[in-house]
Amino acid sequence: MRPLSANQIKKKHRTYFKNYWMLYTMLIPAVIFFLVFSYYPMLGLQIAFKDWKIFGGIWGSPWASTDGQLDLLKHFKLLFTDSLFFSKFINTLRISTLKLLCGFPVPIIIVVLLNEMRSVRYKKVVQTISYLPHFISWIIISGILLTLTASGSGFQSFLSSVFGKELLFFSDDNLFLVVIVLSEIWKESGWATIIYFAAISNIDPCLEEAAAIDGASRMDKIIHIILPGLRPAISINLILSLSGLVYGGFDQIFNMYNTAVYGKGDILETYLFRIGIGGGQYDVATALGLFNSVLALTLTLLANYIIKKKEGDGIW
Repeated sequence: MRPLSANQIKKKHRTYFKNYWMLYTMLIPAVIFFLVFSYYPMLGLQIAFKDWKIFGGIWGSPWASTDGQLDLLKHFKLLFTDSLFFSKFINTLRISTLKLLCGFPVPIIIVVLLNEMRSVRYKKVVQTISYLPHFISWIIISGILLTLTASGSGFQSFLSSVFGKELLFFSDDNLFLVVIVLSEIWKESGWATIIYFAAISNIDPCLEEAAAIDGASRMDKIIHIILPGLRPAISINLILSLSGLVYGGFDQIFNMYNTAVYGKGDILETYLFRIGIGGGQYDVATALGLFNSVLALTLTLLANYIIKKKEGDGIW
């Protein structure tokens, strides 16, 4: 079969557009939405390379300079020479890594266990209950946890009877990390199972029937049928999770942390909020945000390349 010429390809595209123009028309609102709310705001990234003036705005502020000389990387240099930046960066990686190591396997385990349940009704009830925490705001959760772990509470009395003393989770760096990781797992694990349930539904039931005929046990089916069937979904989720290592979870930590746990609880996002909104250093804060975004993109590309090379299942 001879390849199509350039004119034939253009004619084919015109014909296709003519036949399905209504579908393309339906895309216009979505295109406008992303242009206005996703792409247009990216013009504000130039603040990272300017000396921000509140009355000058984005376009009226001068380009960054040092001693009268143009220095577009001025704010990035300020960040990278600031000891606070590196301490917050380490805190971010520590929290994100703990969340990934402790929380990533949990949805997979839940899905496998629920898949083995015989009662469909009980399975649906458990699924629904596991989804609910996702819809609760971190503000509400932080209020519950602060009240629950307050000194003199019933929970603290129980801890005192077990450990011989009260455990002040919001005054101790290490205990605060425990709260952050466990509350994240509790809130998001159920919601994360959705994509895995969808993956399981695509597994051919004939495989399990054939395995049962061959005398395979339940564990054999899990290892050789269920987990391989989940592998594409696991790969995609792992790639997205690795790209989020530079984000420790602003909503969660901002509503829970305090100065007592800044040592290990203060992350890049909360630091960015304080210097940007609190300190008015919009240029430095934008530089920090741009650094985070570039690093997240790099991690995504790298994780996708490695996983696709090893497993053959990537985002693209």
